[in-house]
Amino acid sequence: MNRTILSNESMGNDLRTIDNCYTKFGLTNTSKSENSLPDDVRFFQRIVLTPKERAGLPSNASFFMGTLIHEAAQNMLVNNIKLDLVIKILNEKVKEYNVSEKDKIKANLIAKQAPGIIKNIVGEVLKLCNGSSFKAETEYTIWDDRVGTYFRSFLDLEASEYFFDFKNLFGSIRETKKGWSISKRKIDDKIFTKDIMSMALYKKAVPHLKPCLIYATEDEAVAFHEDNTPELRPDNLQKYYDELIMYQKIWENKLRYADGDVKKLASIIKTDFSEIRKDTFWWKGVDSQYIERLTKLYV
Repeated sequence: MNRTILSNESMGNDLRTIDNCYTKFGLTNTSKSENSLPDDVRFFQRIVLTPKERAGLPSNASFFMGTLIHEAAQNMLVNNIKLDLVIKILNEKVKEYNVSEKDKIKANLIAKQAPGIIKNIVGEVLKLCNGSSFKAETEYTIWDDRVGTYFRSFLDLEASEYFFDFKNLFGSIRETKKGWSISKRKIDDKIFTKDIMSMALYKKAVPHLKPCLIYATEDEAVAFHEDNTPELRPDNLQKYYDELIMYQKIWENKLRYADGDVKKLASIIKTDFSEIRKDTFWWKGVDSQYIERLTKLYV
């Protein structure tokens, strides 16, 4: 059956109905990050696994540390917490990070870079918005009549004139005779397409604010906005937003074809089992019983 929900402020408090091609699979919303996943990973995480199982998937060190660094920068800007205190909180959470030995090593190496990254993020924000008040992690839901569900998104930071998305650029770790080390990244003068697409979606949530995307490393940070980056101007953001809608519509068409039948959906999703066997990025540390459940859909 269709599910009706009440929209939030970004949707004008309208009643909207989620199409049953989603609800038959237990889906209620989508996101830009979900549309960035390979189809087989999306199928596995969103269809094969339960929400509880999905929440328990292993977190890699880059994602974990990125979240902690964002929280630290947000606390400095929103709550006026000093750098030394947010670093203390970050380091305490790193100590509790229970993962593989290599991810633990990477988390500790990134933690050493964290003070510089956080200072650089905060510094770029204050260059544009010094004296402004801030709010962080506001949830928005964005409806588009071309698809049968809504996009759920969280904004890193909002100020009086700008909204911000923070991206940390971490290096790779390697083991040497002297121990483990982490390489340093340089910030290019071009921004990634997936990040532009995120900004395009956020712009729909807060159309009255200007977009600003900040890339940060330990040594530098660069703020990209519509005054220095053509891709972030309103007309170009609309093009990237339309691409996002197209990607979601393609996924929706697959759900509609399968009509709630997981095995039928599997028949049009090409799962790369060689990637699973190699234990690559998306499949690293995934419980073998989940892989077995996925495999049975193709037998």
